[in-house]
Amino acid sequence: MDYLLTVPDDRRAFLEELVKAMPFMKARPITKTKAEHINDVLDAIEELKAIEAGKRKPRSAKAMLREL
Repeated sequence: MDYLLTVPDDRRAFLEELVKAMPFMKARPITKTKAEHINDVLDAIEELKAIEAGKRKPRSAKAMLREL
């Protein structure tokens, strides 16, 4: 199972030490930019699921282009 965690800088050392103490876990740091891209994709997936479930109305292509 994979997780994406956001950890404050002042707690980073603690988390790194904790992960190192657990040999069954693998962790690798990513850049803030990459984390933002991952979060954007996850948000888009949730939005698509809500549209498919009928909980949200889809936007037209014109409305999306106007937003840009």
